[in-house]
Amino acid sequence: MPTLDPVIACATVTSPLRAFGPLEPTRDGWESAALALARPAVDLAFAGPDAMPVTMSNHSHPENWFELLTRPLWGLAPAADAVPDEVWAAVRGALARALDPDDPWYVGDPAHASQRLVEAAAVGYALALVPERLWEPLAPKAKDQMSAWLSAAYATGVVDSNWHYFPVFAGHGLKRLGIAHDPGTAAAHLDRIGELTLDDAAFEDGPGGRVDYYNPFAFHTYALLHFRLGGDDRFVANAAAFARRFGAWFGADGAAVPYGRSMGYRFAQGSLWSALAAADVEAVPWPEAAGYARRHLEWWWDKPILDPEGRLTVGYGYPNNAVVEQYLTAGSPWWAMKLFTGLLAGPEHPFWTATPTLPGPVVAPHKAARAVHIRDETGHVTRLNGQSRHVKMRGSRASYAKFAYSTLAGFSHANADPGLEAAAPDGELVLSEDGLHWRGREGAGDGAVDESGTVIVEWRPWPDVSITTTLEGAVDGSHTRVHVVETGRTLHTGEGGWCVPLHGRLAEAGEGRAVVTAGGIRSEIADLDGVREAAVIAPMPGTHLYWPGTLLPVLRGVIGPGRHVLRTRVFAGRA
Repeated sequence: MPTLDPVIACATVTSPLRAFGPLEPTRDGWESAALALARPAVDLAFAGPDAMPVTMSNHSHPENWFELLTRPLWGLAPAADAVPDEVWAAVRGALARALDPDDPWYVGDPAHASQRLVEAAAVGYALALVPERLWEPLAPKAKDQMSAWLSAAYATGVVDSNWHYFPVFAGHGLKRLGIAHDPGTAAAHLDRIGELTLDDAAFEDGPGGRVDYYNPFAFHTYALLHFRLGGDDRFVANAAAFARRFGAWFGADGAAVPYGRSMGYRFAQGSLWSALAAADVEAVPWPEAAGYARRHLEWWWDKPILDPEGRLTVGYGYPNNAVVEQYLTAGSPWWAMKLFTGLLAGPEHPFWTATPTLPGPVVAPHKAARAVHIRDETGHVTRLNGQSRHVKMRGSRASYAKFAYSTLAGFSHANADPGLEAAAPDGELVLSEDGLHWRGREGAGDGAVDESGTVIVEWRPWPDVSITTTLEGAVDGSHTRVHVVETGRTLHTGEGGWCVPLHGRLAEAGEGRAVVTAGGIRSEIADLDGVREAAVIAPMPGTHLYWPGTLLPVLRGVIGPGRHVLRTRVFAGRA
């Protein structure tokens, strides 16, 4: 057994959500959870933009503060009766100042495609649901200013994506308040949403057709809430059909397979299950939907994602700015409050009264997502992935273009330093000309998925290097990767299995096979032809979504010009 050099994990001073107290799997328990999560954000927002910490973002500081103020409304409005009057007074007062052009806290005009339009949806949604909390107590001048700002947001152009729903929700608020607006504006946005429809009940979220969590936590969640508020059911069937596929994205422990952008929104991943309850749409049996939603929040309840003041941090499994996109800021994580839209279903609804059911093993091809989700016999989900990277997003190769993703083991982001430890190649094959600087799957088109659950990807990391990768999985927790490489140059190869936590490790490597066990997880990678060297490496700290420090079993080799076939078996399971 080799000796591994110690790596110091990133230090974090955080608390898990259970610091708020135990999570009761009842409607009352969820109301308490929604308030516990939202109140620290409201308290900070009420102190004004200058009180909010400056964090990485490509938006202005007032816009970032506006996120902090408005995103909790996705959960506060459905939990309205459990929210104390002083919380509503704080939200209402800060919102009035944010929309007053003469106030130092003014968030700014809702310009074309500006970030303010995203939050206009939360404002419209909350006004439509609880005008007695946010509107009726306001002074006439504040009402005029809020009305003018929301009307401008309703009429302003958006990014051609799921953003078309934002004016629709602004319109719901205007309608509830009796403020005149052109219904043709919302109708045009809804017509455009219909034009973004893909196969398999999915929607195209901007150029490139990425199918990630923006389908369930944006398109489909919005469709169901739009139906709840206005009775328009044109996209309800799409949401229900997607939900019947979406269960395969969740492990039996409640974890959603991490994939794609905006992982920093955390338990927004489960919002579709709650939105089904809000709209009273039984896409799957209520015990199944309730189980996915409750287990998902329970999974997050144990994660160290709060700062010492009880506020959500930026990151995923722990605070970590390095694994999020350029648009996430200190207020962004409260999009997770969308999970609480299920509180719009009353206490007698079967979403709350049903006994949750546990999902079993499944192999679920999803052609629109260009992926296969496999839930194994222990409940762990592997996503075999054919989608390619999203060119606009920071870290998009890691979040979109790896060959495999895991509920049990998450995934890593590479950094720019030399060495395989910096490349952190879990779930992927990487290549290098010098053995130091590594290149993965970039600039490639999407792969294809067949009905048997096989994913085929063709990619070209250099003009004279072409690779065809075939991915197949099984319900025993393993999958195989076959890479047919045609190269005109000599290349170093590195291929990773799944990461495990750094500490409490037991590792072995030799004869084309590496195994590491830590944190109750066993991870294994094997070269089926025994031609590559096996090792266990310690990726750079802070590269992983779940754990600050990790270990990763890898295969390394060198290939010369010509045709080569690299066959790999990867396994992860509970130890």
